[in-house]
Amino acid sequence: RVALSQELDIVVSGSREGIVLIHTLKQGTYVRTLTPHSPPMVVTFVGIAGGTGNIIVAGNVASTTTKGLVHSVLYLFTVNGKLIKRVKLEDTTTAMYVENDRVVLGGANGSLEIRCTSGLSTKHKLRLKSGVVSVSIDPRKQHLFVTTNDGKMVIITSTAKPFVKK
Repeated sequence: RVALSQELDIVVSGSREGIVLIHTLKQGTYVRTLTPHSPPMVVTFVGIAGGTGNIIVAGNVASTTTKGLVHSVLYLFTVNGKLIKRVKLEDTTTAMYVENDRVVLGGANGSLEIRCTSGLSTKHKLRLKSGVVSVSIDPRKQHLFVTTNDGKMVIITSTAKPFVKK
């Protein structure tokens, strides 16, 4: 998984071994390593919040108490690598989209959450009938597009205000 920010000149990559690396975009110079979890998790998604440069990492961790079960965890780091917050998620994360001040998460059991990128607080939460495959927001920040396991596309419209700050 890879995310980049031209504004901040960074590339963030996550591995199956649970390691997150930060490099400069222009030169490819190594900056630092983030190790979000012990025991290691499989990093499934990484993102960079516009404006703050906060780094969002989603991953799956095997349960230490229940054999074979996996739970998803969401981490928030500063661009300097300081851990701000760790949140255990109710659903296995299958999709993530980061834009400015929001992170949109989709889950295997149909959960859809919009969280704040400054502290991971939940702003909106709903449950779809099928698991989420992908999520995206239109350029005007008014529509959230969600594809599901049953082949449908769900379009959620924000009539009050944009999903994310423009």
